[in-house]
Amino acid sequence: MLFQRRDLLRSAVAAMTNAALPMTGHAFTRSVQETLPDWRTTYEQTLATLRDGELLGIPPSRVCIRQGLHPFTPDRTLILPSHVPTGELVTKLSRKIADRWDRDDRMPSKMAILRIVQAASFLTHTYGVQKRAEDWASRLLSWLFTFYHFVAQDHYWLAQCSWQAQRERVKTRNEVVDWWMILIPDGIEISSIDGTRLHVLITPIFGELGKQRLSIYFWHFMARAIDLQPKAFGGPQTIDTTWREVSRMDRTSACLSVNQRIAHNLSTLVPHNYH
Repeated sequence: MLFQRRDLLRSAVAAMTNAALPMTGHAFTRSVQETLPDWRTTYEQTLATLRDGELLGIPPSRVCIRQGLHPFTPDRTLILPSHVPTGELVTKLSRKIADRWDRDDRMPSKMAILRIVQAASFLTHTYGVQKRAEDWASRLLSWLFTFYHFVAQDHYWLAQCSWQAQRERVKTRNEVVDWWMILIPDGIEISSIDGTRLHVLITPIFGELGKQRLSIYFWHFMARAIDLQPKAFGGPQTIDTTWREVSRMDRTSACLSVNQRIAHNLSTLVPHNYH
C-alpha cells in the first residue's frame, strides 16, 4: 500500500510539473494538432459567410482551410536564420543600400538591412522579378524604419504596404494577394516604443498593387484578424512573447499557430464591407 501511495504521489507531481511547463517545439505542435478539428471546422464556416474574405487571399481549395493552412502556408513562410551563408549579390546590394542610408539619421543597422535584402532577394526570385530586388528592399526598409516605432509591438510588424511599386504586377496564387510571414529567430534591432527586437514580419505581395483595392484595406483587415493592439507612448510596456516564440517554430507549426489565432478573431468579428 505504501509503495502504491508513493507511485501515486510521483504521478501527481509529474503531472503538475508537466502542466506548468511552457509548450514548445513538439509539445506545442501536438497541442495544436489536437485542437485542429474544432477550430478548422469553425474557421471554414466563418470564411464562408465573411464579407471581404478575399482580403486574406483566396485559397486554391477548401482543403487548405480544412488543413488550417490559410492565409499563411509553409510555402509562403520564409525563415531567416543567422547561420545561413549570404551570397555575394546580397552582400553587395546590402552595402549599396547602407551607403545610401548613411546620409540619413534614421539609418537602420547593417544586420537589419541585410535581413530585408535577403527577404527581398528571395521574394523577387519567387515571383520571377529578380531585377527588382534593390527596389523592393529599399521600399520596404523605408516604410519599416519610418513607421515601425509608431505601430510595432511584441516582436512583430504588420507592413502597411507591399514591397512593390504602384501598378507593378507579379503572378500571385490568385491574382489578388499572397500573405507572407517572414520569421527571424534571432530578431533584428529596430527602434520601437516597446524596445523589442523584430522577430516576425507579416507582409503582402499583390498581383497588382492598387488594382483591387487600396493596400490600407488589406492591412486593416489583417490587423483585425491578428488582433493588432496599438500601444501608447510613455510608461512601462507589457511585452507579449508570443511572436518571438512563433519565429522559432518550423514553418508548418508557425502557420498553424497564427492561422488558429486568425480563425478565433474572425469568428468574433461583425462582418464589415470595405468598399
